Amino acid sequence: MCVCGDFNAIRREEERRSVSSVLPQAGIDSFNNFIVNNFLVDLPLRGRSFTWYRGDGRSMSRIDRFLLSESWSLTWPNCFQMTVSRGLSDHCPLVLSIDTENWGPKPVRMLKCWVDFPGYNSFVRDTWRSFQISGWGSFVLKEKLKLMKVALRDWHQHHSQNLPARILSLKDQIASLDLKGESTVLSDDEIQELHGLSEDLFSL
Repeated sequence: MCVCGDFNAIRREEERRSVSSVLPQAGIDSFNNFIVNNFLVDLPLRGRSFTWYRGDGRSMSRIDRFLLSESWSLTWPNCFQMTVSRGLSDHCPLVLSIDTENWGPKPVRMLKCWVDFPGYNSFVRDTWRSFQISGWGSFVLKEKLKLMKVALRDWHQHHSQNLPARILSLKDQIASLDLKGESTVLSDDEIQELHGLSEDLFSL
């Protein structure tokens, strides 16, 4: 069994940072009792210390997690959970992996917003039809997707000012400030920068 989500609760004081000094001890005890009574395993978090950030650079907590049954842990003993850089959400996505194998990039990445650019639909249709691949069905599909990935990469660099790279850059800058905020108090200028980066990301 695997239970995951936003539990809106922490397990210990170190999992929360806030301008408020009030610690929800009753909620901590209840959550810990829930985990113990159901024989669940709470894996250590990789990547960063918190999963939720208010955006003010001063309030953050680890309220998102995967909880695993003992049988799950015995079946996949190498499981680990780690955070992924957040974007518009104030929560960091969590990834549960059963091994450390890196299978490489996804074969195709397309952004829904691309359809708003003039000529996108006709470009995809005409480019797809222009590919002349011989072989059995699955092979033809795989090869066409590979070629389409390259064609789309060139297309969006000319039509969307390399939008994915801009999104990635903004997420990296937000992640950098999030991580800095975990160990020190952000300055007013850094908090303003964090708000500005979030607004820029929302506008894309």
